[in-house]
Amino acid sequence: MDPIYTRTARIIGEKGVDFLSTKTVAVFGVGGVGSYASEALVRAGVGHLIFIDKDEVETTNLNRQLVADRTTIGRNKAEIMVERAHRVNPSCDAKALATYYRPGDEEFIKNLHADFIIDAIDDVPAKISIAEVCWKLKIPEISSMGTGNRLRPEMLQIADINKTSVCHLARKMRKELKERRVRHLTVVYSKELPHKPIGEGHAPGSTSFVPPVSGMMMAGYVIRSLLKEVGIN
Repeated sequence: MDPIYTRTARIIGEKGVDFLSTKTVAVFGVGGVGSYASEALVRAGVGHLIFIDKDEVETTNLNRQLVADRTTIGRNKAEIMVERAHRVNPSCDAKALATYYRPGDEEFIKNLHADFIIDAIDDVPAKISIAEVCWKLKIPEISSMGTGNRLRPEMLQIADINKTSVCHLARKMRKELKERRVRHLTVVYSKELPHKPIGEGHAPGSTSFVPPVSGMMMAGYVIRSLLKEVGIN
């Protein structure tokens, strides 16, 4: 066992650490939510990681995205995440796919050969499609709902999308998925009523602490779900 994971093994044992090193997790979106989910997966010892994001770091990302600092502006987020992964664990099989997921592209998801998928993107049609394809292919997934315009990370929860409330995005996706006969989807959502953005423009407000907590919660759920396969709870 790599000594990096000595402290992790105190909780899940060497068996758990070794098992996670064989698993593949794909993260769609490496922004405010996805970058922290990705970092947590690396540091938990997931051996094979696929980061999917075509966007480049912008100045407005610096307030909340782990991949964003003054030296990375203009660079692809997925590629930066691979570099971060290798700085923590050089033996991690981390790959960057600098592309946008096209709704309906079932083969793209199938070819990832992922044991678990994290959806941390903003594009609603793409989110719905990922959920639909994962349901069809029986690939475990967790999806992030709205974290913008919120100030209380303690109001984030993990639930089936059919049991969510307050979140407008969850409500919209719930309706669309019902029409597509997708019966379940695990999500992280907030029960906090969103604040009205100050000033002009359509971009939501964001903070340094709500999206990252959502990402960490998603990573924790993935790790716990994977470990159940070997009887570790």
